Amino acid sequence: MSNMKFQFNIKVNDQDYLDYNIFWSSRSHYGKKQMMIFRIFFVVLFAVSIAVSLSSDGFSKESFLGVIPSLLVLILVQVFLTRFFSWMLKGHIKSLKKSGKMGYSPESVMEFYEDSFVETTPENKTEQKYSAVERISVVDNKIIYIHVNNIMAYILPLSCFETKEQYESFLDFMKTKCANIDVY
Repeated sequence: MSNMKFQFNIKVNDQDYLDYNIFWSSRSHYGKKQMMIFRIFFVVLFAVSIAVSLSSDGFSKESFLGVIPSLLVLILVQVFLTRFFSWMLKGHIKSLKKSGKMGYSPESVMEFYEDSFVETTPENKTEQKYSAVERISVVDNKIIYIHVNNIMAYILPLSCFETKEQYESFLDFMKTKCANIDVY
């Protein structure tokens, strides 16, 4: 391995993990696509349901009035879909915590070298080449997510950086390793 460029002691908590999952589902490059697919699916599902209902009742005045509740439900689904997903994520994370199978390690050390980076947790050690990084998300200048696929990301909270200069230097370094850096 080449010379180490950066080393961070990272502490991640349940809120950081929840924030990542909410970010992923509602704001990230990946989640926006999935939410759009869900939205389209619900519109198509309700459109088919409404069309069947109208045609089976002969397109009468009563059948048109009967689809109003379905249209209201569709509107509510579209408006509250993101909040519903956030609520579901919170419940899922609570059940993961109860079972002791969290999707993150509360403490890790990440070392960044010229050609790769290494995450060391109490359970394991993982090395990734920068070519495996699909994109990097910088969220509100408070947290950095290094995405290695559409589901998994390494979480670097602002608290792991010693100074603002180190944070800026790290971002400049990562810009040389990944072309897809999204700032939110």
